Amino acid sequence: MGPTGVGKTDLAIELYAKLPIRIISVDSVQIYKFLNIGSGKPSKKVLKDFPHDLIDWIEPTENYSTARFQDDVVRSIKDSFESNLTPVLVGGTMMYFHHLINGISNLPNVPKKIRQDIEEEFSEKGSNAMHEHLKEIDEKSSLKIHPNDSQRIKRAIEVYKATGKMFSQWLAEQTVEVNSIITDSNLIQIAIKPEDKQLHRESVAKRFNKMIDDGLVSEVENILNMEGMSSNSQSMKSVGYRQVCEFLEGGYNFDDMIDKAINSTRQLAKRQMTWISGWSDLVLLEKNRTLPKSVEDLILNNS
Repeated sequence: MGPTGVGKTDLAIELYAKLPIRIISVDSVQIYKFLNIGSGKPSKKVLKDFPHDLIDWIEPTENYSTARFQDDVVRSIKDSFESNLTPVLVGGTMMYFHHLINGISNLPNVPKKIRQDIEEEFSEKGSNAMHEHLKEIDEKSSLKIHPNDSQRIKRAIEVYKATGKMFSQWLAEQTVEVNSIITDSNLIQIAIKPEDKQLHRESVAKRFNKMIDDGLVSEVENILNMEGMSSNSQSMKSVGYRQVCEFLEGGYNFDDMIDKAINSTRQLAKRQMTWISGWSDLVLLEKNRTLPKSVEDLILNNS
């Protein structure tokens, strides 16, 4: 695991070339088909030579949740073991990792009408206004959910509307269970951190500018032209895609779009590092540092 643009895929490929492993993506954007450039998805050639599970998994019109990810990733892990391969999970969606390792709460079902009403309200008012609304009804949840995380904001408001109980209260009262595939495994947790924060900030800017040069705006235009797609689709709410959508809708000019996308990506990387800073039992590597032989041996011995 690690922040965006730090070299996670490169390390996974290095391991694949040495050890009998199966790479499983832990990325809430790369899971979508057609979201290639803006997600930093490996090229088709790389994916052919070094296959990744859970990349190009769903259509960009679909919604995807951490609960659905748990089902999909557990299935991939089981398939790995049955094939005598060690599953190596690679990505930067920290919430997916967190729920896999620590369990996920069982939340109440929400009537379809309530979900639709909140979806319409989101379309009218936007994520920031709805985050303020969440703050009014459940301040504790609002402090833990980023204003741009529309999916989790919606979920918290849905639970409150459906039950009259704060989302944070539901979570506090729930008991969580970790899937036995995790508890019964010899889990090795590896994180990569930037060797220099300022260099990484500059790298993030260069990386996004290259995405623009590679045709990100055209990619977004093509996706938005697909049947059932709009800028309000969950897939278009991710960093980079959201800013390009706003640019195409006339929200701001081209240069402002680039600045906003770079700043949002840097904020994402900062949040990812905050997760890692509070994570226990990590093998922590600096970018470009080779994985210690002792860890390679551990993976090999687990195979």
